[in-house]
Amino acid sequence: MGIAEVFIGSMQQLLFQLFNFIPKILVALLIWVVGKYLISLVVKLLKKVRVEGAKPVNKLVETLAFILLPLGKVLLFLIVLDYLGIGSSVIQALVSGFTFAIAIAVGLAFGKALEPDAKAVVDSVKKQLEK
Repeated sequence: MGIAEVFIGSMQQLLFQLFNFIPKILVALLIWVVGKYLISLVVKLLKKVRVEGAKPVNKLVETLAFILLPLGKVLLFLIVLDYLGIGSSVIQALVSGFTFAIAIAVGLAFGKALEPDAKAVVDSVKKQLEK
């Protein structure tokens, strides 16, 4: 077997796998388009909901619509990845990274908010050590 035969065999196998994967990509695109349409439809319907004389409920509905759009897109993206057969370990790594990012942001927010209290504690410890 020569190099040319190995190359041709590899290319045939690659093309065969590619042609077998094209229907999956088309269905994934269909899922993406239909999903985006449904998400936008739900958000539009939520934005139209108004309760007379209930300002907190209206604000809650607006906030829910604001949160639902990006959350729905992320969920749709994960559904498409799962359909395409991308490993669940990749999805778990993405979720873990997102969770760690949120934890760090919350920790920094609390740290910045408690900065004056921490300064007061450090100053009192310094005064105690100077005595």
